[in-house]
Amino acid sequence: MDHFSTHPAQFGITVDGERFTCEEVQGLGPQGDGGLPGQELTVTLTGCVLTDTPRAAAWALGEDQGRPRRVTLDEPDATGRAVVTTWELADAVPAGLHGASTTASNHETRIQRLTLHAAKITPVLRDEERTAHNPAPPRP
Repeated sequence: MDHFSTHPAQFGITVDGERFTCEEVQGLGPQGDGGLPGQELTVTLTGCVLTDTPRAAAWALGEDQGRPRRVTLDEPDATGRAVVTTWELADAVPAGLHGASTTASNHETRIQRLTLHAAKITPVLRDEERTAHNPAPPRP
């Protein structure tokens, strides 16, 4: 059995420049454009491991009063070797926390489930996708 069949592909989450991983993310998809004013969009992260990420951990645990942040989520392919899509959550705030534990000796926080509310959720186009959507004009 190889590494990828025993360790599922993990999402990479970035908050305040600090990156952590989660086993599963629910609620992704373009949302927020044309929505109702004040509508909260929900994303749920499960199986999160935050190691040496003090600012991200403080935010997730609500220790910094849950100030809104720009959060990016890298969605992996089935092998976990490549990013399929990067998602951006605008003005994301922690809205629910279940099963959090911290081990000081290895600077690790584990969160069973973290629910986020965001103002907008959008996919971030990679360079090759931008080129396909906006081809260069023909030269004269």
